[in-house]
Amino acid sequence: MNLILLMVIGFLIFIGTYMILSVNLIRIVIGISIYTHAGNLIIMSMGNYSENKVEALIGEGSQNFVDPLLQAIVLTAIVIGFAMTAFLLVLVYRTYRVTKEDEIDVLRGDDDDANE
Repeated sequence: MNLILLMVIGFLIFIGTYMILSVNLIRIVIGISIYTHAGNLIIMSMGNYSENKVEALIGEGSQNFVDPLLQAIVLTAIVIGFAMTAFLLVLVYRTYRVTKEDEIDVLRGDDDDANE
């Protein structure tokens, strides 16, 4: 199971990197959003899920449970990632409304057509 999870994380990082290296602003925002999902999966993969864990405070004997700390961290990361994605989408929208362009090269002035 961990090997499959690591492969999924690697694939998400690959797709996120591919999207961030694009020239389109929307693809860059989507790539950053994919990075946040990969980060959430990395945090969840750090959990130690075993059959017989003993609860430290309440439990008697061995019971199956999952560490809630990682879930709380990931929930916080999801909220922060959503807020960051919303902010970047508004920033891209405002940039498009002002400049009528949605490509990084044109905004930088690196476009070959602009020089001729």
